[in-house]
Amino acid sequence: MLYLQNEPPSQSHETRRALSAADGYLFLDLPEEALTELESIDLNDRNDAPVLLARTRVLLHMRRWREAERLAFRGAAEHPDQEEFTVQRAFALQQLKRGEQARNVLLAAPEWIRRSGILHYNLACYEAQLGDLNAARHCIGIAISMNAAMRKNAKADPDLEALWN
Repeated sequence: MLYLQNEPPSQSHETRRALSAADGYLFLDLPEEALTELESIDLNDRNDAPVLLARTRVLLHMRRWREAERLAFRGAAEHPDQEEFTVQRAFALQQLKRGEQARNVLLAAPEWIRRSGILHYNLACYEAQLGDLNAARHCIGIAISMNAAMRKNAKADPDLEALWN
């Protein structure tokens, strides 16, 4: 799970504080407290990309897959420059056992998002789960070529276990 790293300067001090606190709670595996912090954010800031991303991450931590998928879908529509919404939506769909739809979300991503190693990594997971090991190998190869550190994660990822056996 990725945690907040960039805060746009246009947000209020209170919103930045709540996002930081929510991020800390999530890092400590306290998603309920993180959600409480996000609920304290002013209504005017709740549709900002960092707030929607933080809420999506919390919902994913809480395994509230449907809500996370809907929110990520909305976030991608409202903030198409934020690739994480696409990745998070696909992950939520995969958890809902909608692997083909998850794969299609990633395949329909704009070209600039396809340059992200994490997109190819997740696509490899979905392809492996759907039984297309050749496509999964191809995708994980691309992901690793973009970021060699992904090799270690891939070897320990249960979604990719079929590739290593």
